[in-house]
Amino acid sequence: MGIERTHQGITRVWLILLLILLTVTLYQPMLASAEETDSSTQNVLILNSYHNGFAWTDDQSNGIEEQLKSAEKIPIIYTEYMDWKRYPSDASWEQFYEMIQFKYAAIHIDVIMTTDDSALNFAIKYREDILDNAPIIFSGVNQLGYDGIKDPSNITGIIEEIDPTETIRMALEINPSIQNVYVVFDNSESGLTTGKIVTDKLLSLNLGLQIFPMNHFSNEQIMQKASTLSSDSIILMTTYFSDSTGRITEFDRFSSELGQNSSVPVYHMYDFGLNHGAFGGSMISGKIQGHTASNMALRVLQGESTYQIPIVTDNIARKVFDYRELQRFDISLQQLPKGSEVVNKPFSFYDTYKGLVLSIIGAFTILLAFILILLFYVQLVKRMRKNLERSNERFSLAAFGADAVIWDVDMSTMIYYFSDSWYELLGYERDEIDESHKGWKDIIHPEDADQEARRRSEHLEGLSTYYYSEYRLRSKLGEYKWFQARGKILRNATGGYIRFAGSMTDVTDRKGVENKLQMSYQELESTYEELTALQDELVEQYNKVVENQELLQNSEEKYRVLAYNDVVSGLPNRLSLSEELENFVQEHSGGRGALFFLDIDDFKYINDTMGHSFGDELLVKVGERLLELSDGRSSHFRFGGDEFVILLKDLNNSAEVLTYAESLVQGFKEPFKLHESIVHISTSIGISQYPEDGDNAEELLKNADIAMYKAKEAGKGSYVLYGKAMQQHFDDRMIIEKNLRNVISNNELSLHYQPLVDVGSDQLWGFEALLRWHSPVLGFMSPLSFIKIAEDSRLIVPIGEWVLRTACQFIKDLHGKGYEGYHISVNISVIQLMLDNFTEMVLAVLQETGLAPEYLELEITESIFMESFEIISTKLNFLKKKGIGIALDDFGTGYSSLSYLKQLPITTLKIDKSFIDSIDSPNSMSLARSIVTIGHDMGLKVTAEGVETPEQLAFLERTSCDKIQGYFISRPIPQNDVMEWVDGRKVS
Repeated sequence: MGIERTHQGITRVWLILLLILLTVTLYQPMLASAEETDSSTQNVLILNSYHNGFAWTDDQSNGIEEQLKSAEKIPIIYTEYMDWKRYPSDASWEQFYEMIQFKYAAIHIDVIMTTDDSALNFAIKYREDILDNAPIIFSGVNQLGYDGIKDPSNITGIIEEIDPTETIRMALEINPSIQNVYVVFDNSESGLTTGKIVTDKLLSLNLGLQIFPMNHFSNEQIMQKASTLSSDSIILMTTYFSDSTGRITEFDRFSSELGQNSSVPVYHMYDFGLNHGAFGGSMISGKIQGHTASNMALRVLQGESTYQIPIVTDNIARKVFDYRELQRFDISLQQLPKGSEVVNKPFSFYDTYKGLVLSIIGAFTILLAFILILLFYVQLVKRMRKNLERSNERFSLAAFGADAVIWDVDMSTMIYYFSDSWYELLGYERDEIDESHKGWKDIIHPEDADQEARRRSEHLEGLSTYYYSEYRLRSKLGEYKWFQARGKILRNATGGYIRFAGSMTDVTDRKGVENKLQMSYQELESTYEELTALQDELVEQYNKVVENQELLQNSEEKYRVLAYNDVVSGLPNRLSLSEELENFVQEHSGGRGALFFLDIDDFKYINDTMGHSFGDELLVKVGERLLELSDGRSSHFRFGGDEFVILLKDLNNSAEVLTYAESLVQGFKEPFKLHESIVHISTSIGISQYPEDGDNAEELLKNADIAMYKAKEAGKGSYVLYGKAMQQHFDDRMIIEKNLRNVISNNELSLHYQPLVDVGSDQLWGFEALLRWHSPVLGFMSPLSFIKIAEDSRLIVPIGEWVLRTACQFIKDLHGKGYEGYHISVNISVIQLMLDNFTEMVLAVLQETGLAPEYLELEITESIFMESFEIISTKLNFLKKKGIGIALDDFGTGYSSLSYLKQLPITTLKIDKSFIDSIDSPNSMSLARSIVTIGHDMGLKVTAEGVETPEQLAFLERTSCDKIQGYFISRPIPQNDVMEWVDGRKVS
């Protein structure tokens, strides 16, 4: 009977809970319907690049809808699919446009949400035409896709950063013996781009890993290779939809089969590989992107502008592993990196509800502790209140008994307060002379004002322990009263002012007595004239000695502050660094430390374009950022210019050095806000460690500086640890730079000229000028060995101008000798292009040499445009309008998109030699033919470099390539041999 009653009681409890749940469920729709009647309906259109059922698209779309439907006010959601992966054609694009135009003609769209590039491009192109010019929230787009947006106004979203770094770090933590990484991607345009990004990132890690791309393998070859890999290898899967033979394969089937056949873990870049053979990794999540994009869309629906919602570039990946794969490779959960998520783990009641149970216990414990603490603090507050009342009583009695005036200044507002006795002594009403806002200074006797101000300044500057001054104040009746004032400044942790307070005492009577004493002294002086004169002289000399000592002490203190601190940033300067380094080395003979040498990338360009005052403000912000990133063990210094130094002490191992360096690199990825400007910068960091890289201050600083230069060569925004091999590299670099400084004055430079031939007419079009350096000290130097050094030292500016002038003069001389109509092509460095007077320099050279602009062509690489597109494009467009040709060199090796290419002010595309070398490959042949077609469609001339065989020439003739150059025509020719070669070609 007892058991039956228990069951009946439980049943009644469940029935009550069910009734409450039904009531809440019915009540919420009623509230929702009531709310809907109060406000207009909002519509969200989701445009997906790919088809329904494609895992990546479904993840993003489901994430978007799930978050939108969880909002307090749910918008109406419309979802459309472009199916661009299966039908990437103009016809399907036009058909999709007509469908959207017809279907949404009568529907007002409040927000457009897009997944992946094709949908974003469609929305940008047609939103003003057919979609009410609605704001756009995008996801599934990488940095290159976003950079290709011509007009990013009223657009925001999530940039998908493809970075295998975290996955490799996790893999090495699980298996430190990994040496080989096999990267799986296909040969589609997106596959090749993703594969290149991943492999480049892996190589830039400098972990000594061997990277093996697998895009040239068929499905069967990949499976065979995966089944034979040793335990020091892993497979890294990106995206894959076709093998090297062009055969289309289903990703889920291929991924599952690869996971089953592989003898090593298969890490994935995207989480749609989970449950399909994926071992794990830091995986980009379409669902997380969908959630994040939906939150941004809801902010827009609530009235925020897209300009207020910044682009999201992080927190879109999940660190996740498949429990079944862990079991397969005998890896325990304890081996996984902290914070890892595990899927497909068998259900465990304890593990599932452990957190809830512990949370409830913890909540009760915290509640009990909170009650006890509250009771304790109630008693404590009572005692404090009682003590405060006693203290106030003592203070009031003491102030009243001392007949003193209490004064106080709030240093943030500079509002003064005086106690009632001040008004009683002087006879003024409160606020009668605006005393709260420095009006009290107007009643100081003119003879005492300077002395009072000086004493106040000395104390505020930290030159005196407390403030002390005596001066006269004019009362309301017009008479002056003497006051003795004392006070002290209160500072915050950073040294800033908070409060300045003290007391004032009426010493008029004392001063009267002093005056009487003075008169007595005068009477004595008349009696003892000689003695008094001698005494006055001694007193005067003594006072001068005392005054000089005070001035000397104050000056020494000021000079010490100036000598040891940087005026601009407020940080300790180079002198402070030298002393602290020496002290550190002396005091840490058995310890460890590290010296970080930081240089702001492209700071000179910021100074030149934004102004030196803007640059100084940026230096101040950089100093503040470094202090924010400090972990309490570091000292920060401004070394000079745009260079900063950090001394990191009390280290346990080298891993802490790398962790701190990584935090610095990540910290500088956050932009700086200066007034209304947002500035993105990066820093190159060189690191030397104590005592491995030096046991004295000078050696540590020198080696850190060398490592910093190595970091700059490796790329912006990176760090490099000093190695002894760097010293030789640095010395070699310094020797080259030293010898470069006199190459023009010593006539060590020369130009060789490689012919360019018109394919259609087989006529000589002109020459490309190629720089050569013969050093009497170093011998013949390849341009690859000194051009980068010349750019870093800015010696490329005079050298580049010499090359341009020499080449133009040479071709002009050829014209004068009867070889008319030939053109000259000259390579230009980004350093030259960034100069304010670059266009004036080019036009001046043409005027000086007499060469017509149409015979000059300037060659620019794709990477130059990535430096500063707007400024460089404006200059080149100006020169192009003057008739000068602009050639885009090494096309196809960079990151230009077609939309980006259309914006470049160029006249010629130059196909890189790598495509010509591999012309026998079907893919390279097709790609080279496509480049020629693209160039012609855009109204450009196309030049092929590196032509070496008749077969290559025949292929280029069939593709209607305009010009060629290479060893098949001629090697680069010394200037004195050019005319002989031209005459010989005419004869042959």
